[in-house]
Order: sequence, then C-alpha cells, then structure tokens
Amino acid sequence: YDASVEAPLNTMLSNGGTCTVKTAAAFPIRLAESGPCGGALAGAHWGKASGFDEVLAFDMGGTTAKAAMTEKGEFAIVTESEVAHVHRFKRGSGLPLQVPMLHMIEIGAGGGSIARYGNLGLPVVGPESADSNPGPACYQLGGEEPTVTDSDLLLGYLNPDDFAQGTMTLDAGAAQTAYAPLAAALNLPLERAAWGVHQLVNENMASATRVHAAERGLDLRSYAMVATGGAGPVHACGAAHRMGVQTVIIPPLAGVASAFGLLLAPTAFDFTRSSLARLTDIDHTQLNTMLAELEEEGRVIVLAAGVSETDISVTRTVDMRYVGQGYEVRVHVAEGPIETAQLKEIQQDFERGYADFYGCACEGVPIEAVHWRVVIAGPGLDVGALDAQQQEGNQSAHRGTRPALFDTAQGYVETPVFRRAALGPGFACDGPAIIEEAESTTVVLPGWRVQYSANACLIMEHVK
Repeated sequence: YDASVEAPLNTMLSNGGTCTVKTAAAFPIRLAESGPCGGALAGAHWGKASGFDEVLAFDMGGTTAKAAMTEKGEFAIVTESEVAHVHRFKRGSGLPLQVPMLHMIEIGAGGGSIARYGNLGLPVVGPESADSNPGPACYQLGGEEPTVTDSDLLLGYLNPDDFAQGTMTLDAGAAQTAYAPLAAALNLPLERAAWGVHQLVNENMASATRVHAAERGLDLRSYAMVATGGAGPVHACGAAHRMGVQTVIIPPLAGVASAFGLLLAPTAFDFTRSSLARLTDIDHTQLNTMLAELEEEGRVIVLAAGVSETDISVTRTVDMRYVGQGYEVRVHVAEGPIETAQLKEIQQDFERGYADFYGCACEGVPIEAVHWRVVIAGPGLDVGALDAQQQEGNQSAHRGTRPALFDTAQGYVETPVFRRAALGPGFACDGPAIIEEAESTTVVLPGWRVQYSANACLIMEHVK
C-alpha cells in the first residue's frame, strides 16, 4: 500500500521515544509496551496544556486499562518490568524484562473484558476478553458473554443508535440476554448486575492506582487525571472519585490519544550499563570511558534517524543504593567528566532523594552505584497551538435526553446529552450529563461539573 508519505518511518519505543525501523529491528524487545506509552505522553501534554504539572495518565481501551503518574512533571523510567502475567496484577508472575520503560501499570479491565460469576459468589471482571472479534454482545458480531461495554450500554451511558459516529448500532437486547445469567446467579435485577460490574471495574482501577501511588510515595490528591482511550472517559469520574482525584481532563480525540502521543515522542535511545561498585572504589577513568562510549553509540543511532547534531540532548543518571539493599534510587548526573568532587555531589543527591522517599537517610552506611544510564534524544514535535476547536457548523450541542442509571436507589433519570463537536468555550454544566463524540463518550457523574476549556479539553471538577 502506497500512502505517498515521504517522511521517514520511525517506531515507538517503550521508553517514550522513537527510533528508526532499522534500530527497532536490532532491538525488538525495546518495543514491548510501546503503544500505551503514546497515551501516557498525550496525557502529560494535555495535563500541562491545562495548567497541571502532576498528571495521572489513565488509558482504558478495549482489553485493559493502564496508568502512569508523573513525578515532578516527568514520567519515571524503570529498567525492570514484567509482561505476560499469569496472575493479573501479581508481581513476580510474569516474564521479567530488563529494558527501559515508562513506569506504567496495568490497573484494570477494558470495554471487552468479560464479567462472570466468581467462586466466592461475587461478580468478577476479566482477565478474559471478548476482543474485537466477536466483541461485546451488543456489537452483534457473535459475542454472547457479558462485557463492560454491555454494562455501560445497559446503564444508558452509550448511544445505541449513534455509536462510533453512527458506524455501528448497539443491540441493547443482546446485552440484556448476555447479562441475564449473571443477574440470575447473583439474584439481582438486570440493571443492578450491570451497575455492579461497572462499579467493580472502577474500584479495581482505583485500588490498583492507590497501591501504585503509595509504593512510590505519591499523593493522588494533588494530581489531575487525563482520561483517554475509548472507554476511559466513560469510567473516568467513577474511578477518580474513588482515588480522591478532584480534576479529570478529557482531551480532544481522547479515543485515539495514543496515536497523538506518538507524534509527540522525540527520537531517543538509551543505554544502561551495570557497573556495581562502591562510590569510594570507583575508577574515574574507567567510568568516564564507559559513559563516553554509551553516549557515542546513542549519537550514532539518533543522527541516523535524521536529528541534527545541534538538536541532540544528553541525559545521564545512575541507580544507587546503600550496600545490602535491593532497591535503588535514581540520581541525575551532570554533564562533564566525573571526578572525586562530582562523586561527592552525586552522593549528596542520593542521600537527599533517599530521605525524600523513605523519610530518612542512613548515615555511615556505604553507598554503591549499580546502573549507569545515558539517554540521547532529539527534540519532540512542537505541536504549537493545536486547532482543536473546529466546530461542525452551527448544529446545536444539546441532543436531548436519555435514561441513565447513576444510583440504584434513585433509578434511571433523564440525562442531558451533548455533542462534543458542537461545544465551544463558555460551555459548562453540572452532572449528570453525557457528552458524545466519534471516538468516545464522556460521562459526567452527579456531583461533578464540566466545562469546555480554551484548548478544547473537557475539564471535570468534583464539586461535592
């Protein structure tokens, strides 16, 4: 297929950068989890564009939900991770990888995840998925199992007659048939079973994110959530409320945010070299030679991708720990040759970072360097002021109402529905409300207020 595109083809890496296809073929393991990185980069971009430095990037698609948190405005990079978990969310049950990756976690199910009656007499969601084919029962493609998307349809959150900008019609009857056995097993009305699955998914995502934040010593209450993916805006308010997050941002084209994030990614490659040694025993000449070699390797790769020498930036870090410990703290290493004075500064930075994370430093305990890392990068794409506020004519934003369930005690309530493409600056309303677009649907829960920002984002604030 000839798309007549003359630009060079680059490939996304799991560290949030891109490289040439030739480099990717030489290091294929560096592409693991590269797709979700695009969503994280998009989340950071739209969070900063909306005035927030600390961002929780929340991406919920068809099979999984992933989250990544910035720290001091930047995503952390890890060099140890796992894929293909046998037991979901359980550390140690997957295949270990030792390649640079954005620090993100799988936190929940996706729209196609299947709900079932569990061994404890409670509903369970995932990890099995209906995938895109046959997909959820309501897609009318042969799926018969109850999924998260089916529950969202039964609760009134999705438009059955205008899904994916009218390219699909959702069958509520098929969703009801799929949920009937689960509702019977739980001895609940159909809508209560669907409601329970929706709430369970939100709680699972919130719980996993709270644990992730606690492990890193981060306070979720100071974060804004940027929700992307086809299902992210549907579940964002419910998950954010359980996390204690007060602000949710739904960017333009949220359903394809990962693709947008790929455009933001700079050409970058990083090298990590293990060199275990106590700071007092480091050979300066050997260390500087090693770092120079890593930098030169990176420059060759980045220059081959078309980046000019003047646009290249070099970032150096070292993972350090107290002797006898199994976890490291990453410390920035300034440019230039490393001598005794620089090692003293690195030691002080480690002690400050360790105290910030763990509450105190360990005076008198020897310190060792474990991994040295060099990142060679070109500039990211300067998207400038995106023209994201284009309106579709003068069509009314208000599409009427439809019944939706937000509280089982109150039952279904007539909920206003809006067309996002017809919204503009100045629009604001209190929940409950539903805002539809081609790629996703935003659900504004009661107790939340939504407004359309100057950069075309939907900003939702928890008001009570």
